[in-house]
Amino acid sequence: MPKLQDIARLAGVSKATASLALNGSSKIKESTRQRVVDVANKYHYIPKRSAQTLASGKSGIIGVVTPSVESEFYGRLVRCLDKQIQRQGYTMYLALSNEQLDLEEKAVQHFVGSDVEGVVVIPLNLPIDGSEIRYIDLLRNQGIPCVFASSYYAGTTVPYCMVDLEDGTFRLVTHLLKSGRKKIVFYTGYRSAIPTALRIQGYRRAFAAYGLDADETNLIECESIDYDYSYTLTAHLLDIGREIDAIIAVNDGMALGAVNSLRHRGCSVPEQVAVAGFDNVHYSRVSPVPITTINQNLDEVSWGAVDLLFQQIQHKGELPGKRIIEPELIVRESTLSF
Repeated sequence: MPKLQDIARLAGVSKATASLALNGSSKIKESTRQRVVDVANKYHYIPKRSAQTLASGKSGIIGVVTPSVESEFYGRLVRCLDKQIQRQGYTMYLALSNEQLDLEEKAVQHFVGSDVEGVVVIPLNLPIDGSEIRYIDLLRNQGIPCVFASSYYAGTTVPYCMVDLEDGTFRLVTHLLKSGRKKIVFYTGYRSAIPTALRIQGYRRAFAAYGLDADETNLIECESIDYDYSYTLTAHLLDIGREIDAIIAVNDGMALGAVNSLRHRGCSVPEQVAVAGFDNVHYSRVSPVPITTINQNLDEVSWGAVDLLFQQIQHKGELPGKRIIEPELIVRESTLSF
């Protein structure tokens, strides 16, 4: 791999001139700049990013923090963010918080030390108050823009882009009520976490729209929001004789757990119990009974989040606010009426 001094020697200029030329300095004649660039391209020279940052004041890096890449939802969202960041001519640096706020803090602190130009945080699905998050002041003091994608933390002024989870849940519950189902159990995450709180509002609003009181005992806060927990919980509800004619799960993995648990106990889906989920991941399509779900339109969420971030990068000091994406109800066999 050639070094800067090699490019300078081959182009017949000093090392300093070569550096200025490769970083687009106006101090260098166009003919000289082009000669240096041609040599650099010929020998596949890649400038060190640190040198580019010093010369231009820009690193071309956007830091992204995600709770996980193992779940299909987070994996898809990260890929969509990367695509949008690349379209802006930037490179994504990725860090995992592993569902822990302290690791989220450390990741952002690391990004600040890595000269990122902006940060996208995919918030944890936990009951966290904005006053607990120290990195927001750190980013503000360093002049580094930040946005949240797919959710947000209450009590902060950080711009965010997410799907309207309240409306999505309203659409799901309304769909079930229209088919005559009223004993609708909802497997939720932590109630005080923003995504869950919004979904519960939508659940209650749908019942109210039908002139019904939502049975609060049907809102079941789950310690874990995965397949196994849902499978076991569904079996337990059947064992104790709980009257259920529909189950909504906070994600499609949980919905699949409910479908399989019901079927293994001889309970037909959707004839006896309808099941619906969230996220429109592949579980919903390959389930033994294809699952009705809410598509969170991650392409639009990622585009909106990155657009909000670059508004801040290009217009320092301005906070663009929020962007809410319309959810899409996808009806499949698991909630059909018979």
